[in-house]
Amino acid sequence: MHLIYIDESGNTGRNLADPAQPVFVLGALVVPETAWQSIEADLENAIVEHGPKGLGGDFEIHGGDIRQGTGPFKGVSVADRLKLRDVWLEIAAHYNLHFIYRSIVKKRYERWMASAFGGGISVNPHLTAFPLVVQVANNLLRHLGPDVLGITISDDNREVVGDIERFQKLLRVTPGALHLDRIIEKGFFIDSSKSRLLQLSDLCTLHARKAEERKIGLPAKTIDDQGIELIQPLIHRGVESFPDVIEWLKTVQKRKERRGTPEGFGSPTGRPHSSLKNLSHTPAPISSLILHDTPATQGSRTLPRGLRFLRPFHRSLHWLGLAGFRAAPACALRR
Repeated sequence: MHLIYIDESGNTGRNLADPAQPVFVLGALVVPETAWQSIEADLENAIVEHGPKGLGGDFEIHGGDIRQGTGPFKGVSVADRLKLRDVWLEIAAHYNLHFIYRSIVKKRYERWMASAFGGGISVNPHLTAFPLVVQVANNLLRHLGPDVLGITISDDNREVVGDIERFQKLLRVTPGALHLDRIIEKGFFIDSSKSRLLQLSDLCTLHARKAEERKIGLPAKTIDDQGIELIQPLIHRGVESFPDVIEWLKTVQKRKERRGTPEGFGSPTGRPHSSLKNLSHTPAPISSLILHDTPATQGSRTLPRGLRFLRPFHRSLHWLGLAGFRAAPACALRR
């Protein structure tokens, strides 16, 4: 059994115009159940040795607090804060943990939604990223062995809990690439202050976001350099198909519309809107919306303009064809 600790960074819900947080990242830290107690003990020992003094260790580790010197790290020197961060990430590497993530560039994502779904439809980025992240995690579990299973443990985000629980149940009975056959149970949502492993996932996800923000031109800050470097050995890239996710979201929406209530979608006012079937009525066929945004990698084509918010994950990765069109990985979601 593997425990899959899922956390997010840069969450602004359906508000996609926050200039301070232009990128959303959903991350998953995959931990063998045979190692989790040892890892937790090592994380606790690191807090005792390198964490704030006089607090007894009874506080939550937030990557943002370490970075900014807030919360329990208020008044703690930068060197001491970063030492604890580095030791925690080194513990993850010592145990050969896998870290999966997908990122969404919010402005591009917002423009794509308007083009694909029409005005009024709003999809929380968490809900788009989730089936991609768990698909990669499920494939990783298959790779690890014929009987390897996993269970998801997420931060208790009330905004998406209901939708994610339904999504996970639906993905178990969905045929094809999105089918979850190795991730069992309904998934659990817990208070992150109660789980050091969920806090470690938060730390990884924050630095994944900082790395992705650099890629879209945000100024690099030296405080993030070592953290970004330390998560690199943990990253498991995997592959997934964004077209399958879009078709699946359309199906979920149609099913929910028949019951009279949108699932995970809606305007800022929360009023129901037209079906995601509008995706099939975009201004131009997706195969004709070609974008020469980056040099094409050898053996692949370029990214459709309709999915401009997406970026290739890795030179060697491509998706399967979309109606005969072959493109670089199209997920608003980087790794």
